[in-house]
Amino acid sequence: MTLWGNRFGLILGLAFFTFACEDPGEIGLELNPENGAFVANYSEIPITTSVIQYEDIFSDNATRIDYTPRRDSTFQSRVSDGRLLTGRYNTPDFGNFKSTGYTSLYLGLPGFNPAKEGFVFDSLVLNVKVDYLYGNNFTGIKRIYIHELTDEIKLDSLYLTKNSTPYSIDPVGTFSIDISSFDSTRIDTVFSARLSDELGLRLFNKAYTDTLTYSSNMEFRKFFNGFAFVGDEANDMVAGIYVESQFTYARMYIHNAKDTTSFSYIFQGWNSIGDDITRYYNNITLDKAGTPLEGINEFYKDFETENGLTYIQGSSGIFTKLNLKPYLDFLDTVKNLVINRAELVIPVENYGDYLVPSPSLALYLMDQNNKFIETYDSATYKLIFETKGQIPYVREKNENKGAFVGDVTNYLQKIAGGTSSDTLLLLGPAELWNSVINVNQSVTLKDKIVLNIYYSSLQ
Repeated sequence: MTLWGNRFGLILGLAFFTFACEDPGEIGLELNPENGAFVANYSEIPITTSVIQYEDIFSDNATRIDYTPRRDSTFQSRVSDGRLLTGRYNTPDFGNFKSTGYTSLYLGLPGFNPAKEGFVFDSLVLNVKVDYLYGNNFTGIKRIYIHELTDEIKLDSLYLTKNSTPYSIDPVGTFSIDISSFDSTRIDTVFSARLSDELGLRLFNKAYTDTLTYSSNMEFRKFFNGFAFVGDEANDMVAGIYVESQFTYARMYIHNAKDTTSFSYIFQGWNSIGDDITRYYNNITLDKAGTPLEGINEFYKDFETENGLTYIQGSSGIFTKLNLKPYLDFLDTVKNLVINRAELVIPVENYGDYLVPSPSLALYLMDQNNKFIETYDSATYKLIFETKGQIPYVREKNENKGAFVGDVTNYLQKIAGGTSSDTLLLLGPAELWNSVINVNQSVTLKDKIVLNIYYSSLQ
């Protein structure tokens, strides 16, 4: 039995010993004494695994389903944890990970007309709220370059992590992020960067001479495409910009003889019926050369690792497949089984201080072609991936190691009872539609992934 099996089994085993001594009628079981005794048992079943890389990972704010509102809004069901991810880092397990964030803008207040009161341009400033950091190097100054997009992000298009939008070579501004500014227990800081006066004057002069462009967001998007956020190659870190924060915006400062004021451009927004009027997404690449995953040459194909490890990083499309055939083989050996409790245990390889695993994984159903099984969610009017629950990460105290441990009792009992035949699972970040809001990676111990099953059966 594994360490985790011993740890959880000791407590549960005592409970089941007591449970087995009670009257079977108290637990809803009708037993015929002439047919045999009902006995409590335990079994640890190793699970077969492989690694699969997916190509089509949803990335934009229109395809994401919103689970966790973070601020008040008229459209609570539309509020999400939207992030632009920018930067790169390298690990021996996954290779060179890189993300670039793209966003369009919308007008804070359509109808801006600086010519009406004789305003003069002062400056254009970009504010961003950074609420996520991940990578190897948490020291020094990290730089993020802001580039102007040279093509539009279309509101009626679907954007995946493999998509990208062209942008100008020269940046229009730079953020310098001092990592020492971050509280290690609360990464949540606002940074500002003055953008180029050339860009600011272009936006100002357009409003000054052409009121039609600033009359609506539709007209404004014809003139200005938006921004790309590109991390410096030396950062060795990915930063997450909380797009849907009230502190993330571009602001033009202007003045006339009587007053100083400003005009805002917003990164997120929706219309009166809750539909998005801006679009943002992340382009993500993973160079696996020189890693245990470099042998993955095709998407959606099983890959067998040879180093005793398996890998999960939803944002780059890396998932671990679980095949429950060993559980089916076990069922063939047991008569009239009733599962009292079953848990899936996935031990995690030791990791560095800043490369923490995902906080939880979900068990996604998949078909024989290694594709997700989808279902329609009438509440959100979107397709979602079917799951069989989540398994949280349990860290060992004061150690950079632990295990994902989740209850799968009902799921396995349905298989045992013949009411479910779904035995192919994919381990990925919980709420996969939101996988592009983080880049957390998980490396697990392939040969120690087990089902711990406490069950009763007729003997």
